[in-house]
Parts: sequence; C-alpha cells; structure tokens
Amino acid sequence: MLDLNFPKKNATEWLASGKFFEYKKFQIFYIQEGRGQNLILLHGFPTSSWDYSKIYNGLTRYFNTIAIDFLGFGYSSKPIKHEYTLVEQTDIIESFIEKNALKRVKFVFHDYAVSVGQEILARHLESKERKYEIDGAVFFNGGLFPHLHRPTFKQKLLATPILGAILAKFYDEKKFGVAFSDVFGKNTKPTEKEISILWKLITYPNKVLIPHKLLKYIKERRYHRERWKNALLQTEVPLLFINGGEDPVSGSHLADEIDKLPIKHKKLIRWPNIGHYPMWENPDESFKEIYEFLK
Repeated sequence: MLDLNFPKKNATEWLASGKFFEYKKFQIFYIQEGRGQNLILLHGFPTSSWDYSKIYNGLTRYFNTIAIDFLGFGYSSKPIKHEYTLVEQTDIIESFIEKNALKRVKFVFHDYAVSVGQEILARHLESKERKYEIDGAVFFNGGLFPHLHRPTFKQKLLATPILGAILAKFYDEKKFGVAFSDVFGKNTKPTEKEISILWKLITYPNKVLIPHKLLKYIKERRYHRERWKNALLQTEVPLLFINGGEDPVSGSHLADEIDKLPIKHKKLIRWPNIGHYPMWENPDESFKEIYEFLK
C-alpha cells in the first residue's frame, strides 16, 4: 500500500530546492529530486511547476523527478520583448533532456503543457534517430483538441493582440483569483492564501505581467491541430488521461472525445467532481494513479 503521508513544499522551499539551466540567454528554473526512472512534470498557464507541489515529494520516492518552469513562467526568465511559442518551449525541454543525457523519460503534462506533450510525441514519431525514448505519459486536463477547448472570456480578451496588452496592465491578484477559481470544482476551490502565492509566482520577480504574450498558444494550437491530434493517434507510447469533469475549459466534453478516439495504448480516468487542476484538487489520487501507471 502506498504511503501518502509525505510533506508538501511551500513556494519558498520550492525555490530553495531548485536550480537553473541556461537556454540561449535565458535562465530556466527546475527542481530535481529522487532517483530511478526519469519523470518530467510540465505545468499549465498561467502558473508554474509549483502546481505539482502536493504530489512532488511522493513521486521523488519512486522516480528521478524533475519539474520545470517554462520560459515566461514561475521562477524562469520572463523576457518582455519575446515571442513565446509552444514549439520553443518544447525545444527548451528537449535541450534539458539532451544536456542531462537522459535516455529514457516519462512525462506528466497539464493544461498549456499538453500541447508541448503532443509536440514531443509528434517529434518522437518523426525522428529516425531518437536521442531518447518515452516510456509513458500522463495528460491532465488541457486543450488537446482546439475545437473542444473553451478558454474563459478573460483569456479570449487577453489573447487579442492590442486589447490584450492594455488589459494586462490592469490584471491583478483579485481578477486572477476569480478567474482561477472558476475552473476548479465547486467543492475543491483554492484558498485565498494559495491564490496569493500563485499570483506572486506568476508575477515573479517584480510584478511582471505578460499573460497576453503567453496566451498566443491558443492560436498556435489551431495551426498545429492535425499534426498534434495525429501524434496521439499514432504513438506507441502508453498514455494515461486523467480528467476533472467539472472543468469548464477541458472537462467532461474532452474526456468524451478521448474515450471515442482510437488511441492505441490509452487509459482514461474520469473524476466528475474535480475541476481543471486534478493534481491540486485531488492530490492523493493523482499521485496514486501516476505511480501505478508509470511505475
């Protein structure tokens, strides 16, 4: 029986336990602990790798567990004048894998990162000489299929080129808290303290506000939709989908689509009373399902 009595790191401990690696001229934050098979945890918009803090210490007991902040997120560099793309974020993750000579990797993807996961799977299929193998991947809620993705009204506004830049100046902790809570299950809402900490990570180190730049991923998903869908359909990698059904963005309607698609080696878990952040709202069960599937 799995021991679920493991400590959770707060945001200060998360930073203190982490390191940075360089990608081009940018500093990318990551935290790495444990030993055994390599497991990389990748987070969503607009938060950071700390999203996994409730399950991280449990996973480090069984895996060499690595959680990375994407460029523009969390403790990583947040260049203001930069064109952020999911393809570049994938390049960053693969550069980490190559620099650390990881030959076999398992992944967990959530939200924004599910598209990075699809790009990783697409490259894996296309590569004639693979630098690493993928032994399994877990997908939490996220916009796998653009026609089913339902961004919030505020996200749609922030994603517009000119209006988004203006609105970003007025984006604050209160507005973030309201929008963030809306994607959680009705009985699993984040606390005010959690929202406050998450906001500090989003705007770290000095009130950096670039949501309008990061949200361009919505358009990028539409551009790559066929290639990324085919990556899921054609991959031989075992895939676990964990879906919080109360999520208005990518909830039960996404699970219905996954269920009917002929994905070769898939397992689908539905939690009808959980929202967009299963690893945060239902951490013990998230940890157990990840462990049992990947171990």
